[in-house]
Amino acid sequence: MQSGRKAGRTVRRVLADGTVKIYRYGAYRGTRAKPDTIDSLMRAYEHSVEWHALAPRSQATYTRYLRYLSRIGQLQATQVKRRDVRELRDAVAEAKGHGAANSFLHAAGAFFAWAVKRDILEISPCYKIAPLPGGEFPAWSWDEVELALQHLREPLRHAVILTLYTGQRRGDVCRMTWADYDGARVRVRQEKTRTPLVIPCHATLKAELDAWERIAPTILTNNRRKPWSEGHISNAMHNALAEIPAFPEHRNMHGLRKLAAATLAEAGCSAHQIMSITGHKSLTEVERYTASARQEKLASAAVLRFPPLKGKL
Repeated sequence: MQSGRKAGRTVRRVLADGTVKIYRYGAYRGTRAKPDTIDSLMRAYEHSVEWHALAPRSQATYTRYLRYLSRIGQLQATQVKRRDVRELRDAVAEAKGHGAANSFLHAAGAFFAWAVKRDILEISPCYKIAPLPGGEFPAWSWDEVELALQHLREPLRHAVILTLYTGQRRGDVCRMTWADYDGARVRVRQEKTRTPLVIPCHATLKAELDAWERIAPTILTNNRRKPWSEGHISNAMHNALAEIPAFPEHRNMHGLRKLAAATLAEAGCSAHQIMSITGHKSLTEVERYTASARQEKLASAAVLRFPPLKGKL
């Protein structure tokens, strides 16, 4: 509905009996979104510098999940309470699962943080709202990798190896081309962060790449010898893993990226060394990926500090 005001008008109509009927319509006032409502702020956010700094994929993801805020779109931003966000999170969880609910919470957090930076809000209503458990896909184990490689056909086997030994996201792996590989290194510019990376090839990855047939510009291709799309490779991987006897559920390609980071942490790599491979922008994200590996390694070292008991037990 357009905003603004239209002038009144008069309409003359000739009826069937020949008489003339005059209709007078008053001025029409269009509705204008009130300033600082959730709806108006979301429109402003999508035209902001911060929004345009996001990668296209992040914009698409935020757009998909921020639409749930339209349920409270007529509220002033200052009227939104934490309970409102929690109720929306729980509604998304019931309809789409915990992973989608946590994605909504992340997108809403970015939106309200922007409103805080613009001095529209003093505090984000997402503050201290915890993500729901089980919303993330877990890291693979090396035993699971070995089992998958024994059963997966060549296109998906290639995807497992390339993802694991470069530590990259699904989309970046799908976009890697043979021109990005010089025989010793793989070069990639991450779509999400626009981070350029040069990743030296592990001996296993180099041997694999040198043996693969170059049938398309991209390194990975599907059964039709065409480049993979992100959605298709995810579906194909999910279906193929489901057919492997005794293979755990809830494994996806992102779990291979997590395994890469956790493996580097277990090997004693620093957070900055891990970031040089994975391309993460913040130490917080790396620590989230590698927390369990670091905890076990530290605990193994710490337990040796216990003194032995004197005498016999």
